[in-house]
Amino acid sequence: MTDADLIASSRSRALTRLRAAMALAVVVPLAALVVAAALLYRQAFDNARQDLDAATRIAQEHAQKMLETNEMLLERMLDLFGDGTDAELLARGAELHERMKAMTRDLPQVQGFFSIGANGRMLATNRAYPPPRHIDFSDRDFLAAHRSGTGPRVHITGHLVSRVTGEAFFDMSRRRVRADGSYAGTVNIALYPDYLTRFWGDIGTTMPGLVALLVHANGKLIARHPGGVPGAAALAPEHPMMRQIAAGSTRGSFEVVSPFDQRPRLGEFRKIGDYPVYIAMGFDRSTVLGAWLRRAAWLALFAIPLSLALAWAAWVAIRRTRSEFDAAERLEAESQRRRNAELALVEAQKLEALGRLAGGVAHDFNNLLMIVQSSAFLIRRDPRHAGQALDAVDRAVGSGSRLTRQLLALSGRQALAPERVVLQERLPALTALARAALPASVELAVQVDPGTEPIFVDPAELEIALVNLAVNARDAMETGGRLDISARNALPGEAMEGEGRYVVVEVADTGSGIDEALIDQVVEPFFTTKAAGHGTGLGLTQVKALVESGGGRMRIDNRPGGGARVRLYFRPAGSAAASPRGTAPAPVRELGLSVLLVEDNRDVAQTTGAVLESLGCAVRHAANAAEALKAMGEAGFDVVLSDIEMPGGMDGIALASRIAARAPVVLMSGYTSRIERARSLGLTVLAKPCSAVALRDALAKVSRSAIV
Repeated sequence: MTDADLIASSRSRALTRLRAAMALAVVVPLAALVVAAALLYRQAFDNARQDLDAATRIAQEHAQKMLETNEMLLERMLDLFGDGTDAELLARGAELHERMKAMTRDLPQVQGFFSIGANGRMLATNRAYPPPRHIDFSDRDFLAAHRSGTGPRVHITGHLVSRVTGEAFFDMSRRRVRADGSYAGTVNIALYPDYLTRFWGDIGTTMPGLVALLVHANGKLIARHPGGVPGAAALAPEHPMMRQIAAGSTRGSFEVVSPFDQRPRLGEFRKIGDYPVYIAMGFDRSTVLGAWLRRAAWLALFAIPLSLALAWAAWVAIRRTRSEFDAAERLEAESQRRRNAELALVEAQKLEALGRLAGGVAHDFNNLLMIVQSSAFLIRRDPRHAGQALDAVDRAVGSGSRLTRQLLALSGRQALAPERVVLQERLPALTALARAALPASVELAVQVDPGTEPIFVDPAELEIALVNLAVNARDAMETGGRLDISARNALPGEAMEGEGRYVVVEVADTGSGIDEALIDQVVEPFFTTKAAGHGTGLGLTQVKALVESGGGRMRIDNRPGGGARVRLYFRPAGSAAASPRGTAPAPVRELGLSVLLVEDNRDVAQTTGAVLESLGCAVRHAANAAEALKAMGEAGFDVVLSDIEMPGGMDGIALASRIAARAPVVLMSGYTSRIERARSLGLTVLAKPCSAVALRDALAKVSRSAIV
């Protein structure tokens, strides 16, 4: 180990120890504070629950004694009224009134005694003589329960309001029967809810924030403190307490957001004796949290200054140690700058290599395009050269396919899948990712002229191009704006003079535009005006490559400070797929096979079917695997030609495994990975696109009939 290594090691150990001491100076006191605060938090809620349990138990005992006393009074009233008829009791009205007044004289909880006959009219009451016979109480639920004889022995109502005095009360009642057992009416005691709420308020003086409820088993509120009972309020069946009561619990705890004031509370409840009523008490959760926060704040007043003092001492030590190693730091910094320069050189070499690769690919593709362009010129100029020209085009396509496969192998990507794209249907969907790349401050509008012709393009690559343009527009509209994406047929001569028909896709923004001096550079690979780390410089390169790969071009119309408009010119799908007039396809031998064509794309199925019929085949089309299996059950076929990618639960590979014993299968796909998987299973696969000759040879090879 060199001296420099020893110095660096010693420095590292010293700084590490000091940093550890500084970290511990912060972490240990704060960790202790967190642990203590957690313990205090748990203790605060445990204490709150203990206080709630004690308060609920006291309130339960108080309410139970009151209800038991009232039940004994109901028994005395039954003895007082006996089994007399309504007429007999009305005749005794004055006597009954005085005796009932005497019974309630020393009972502050009692609002009134009264008896109701079988017809729902009052027979006697301690509040008035004669009793208010004009009021019909038949609609009270306790009368219906007693009349049917199915209710409890002692019926307790929810919160009620007197029809005579307007006072709030709740009612306890017993069924009165005659000597023959028939229903004679009820005896009732009306009780003041305030008698309970005043007692609960006294408990609350030692427990701030306490709330209390007296609740019937059916959820109806009888009494509430503070605030009283709002109307005919009731707890919903999904209330945590009501769920426990429904499950048979006589006591329990719960946490809930109060349905009355929307505040989160801790609650305890207990059943009162054998009565169908429950006492519930609760604490506002914020009250408990406030008490905990006050205690935790006192702890923090000691722990945090201690932690800061220790951390400051460690920081001073680190600073002094660093000052002793300044020379070593400068040497290390110089070494780092040298290493960075070396890394930058390596990166430059990588970019240079990538540039050479791009130049070589461009050269090769330009040669191929030259062949295609020259052949097209010859065919148009003199159809007699069509055979020779088309042979040259076929060779160029083959070379281009091989070059593409080499590039895909280098990049690890799957093969492209260009297809006929109807922009009226697909462009709104293709802009979904572009929309996701835009902030809310940028408005996106998509419009396609109804007469726009289809184009032949890889939808995935077109989608990427639109995303690249949307991202550039977003960066140019930092404060918001509008992005318009539209498509239409290009005007004659708009794209290139005398070059035929085009379809134009326009992307226009209202951003800052592009510096005129940079217009020609923005499409060059790796050129970007964005800050380091915010752009690769390949976005517009990809867009331009996509358009030009289909024989189109890209044009940028720019207004500095007023936005930019990028026009992408594509060849219509019809013109790209048309064959020159006066020429015939390369001669192929007829097969004479019955072929089941399984292809979900209608256009592909139509063109492939036409090629098969031109080869002398009888063709039946199925759009998916399910239709193919149905067709196989109806007729026999010499060969099944199926795409691998299909909608539904079964793809072409799975279909081939199902029908391999009944007919030979040839598969097709444009995806490299799918082709490799099918071939690994021993299946015959054609890569899309394929020539008619390749298709004929594959069908002839797997068919049962020999083709000479």
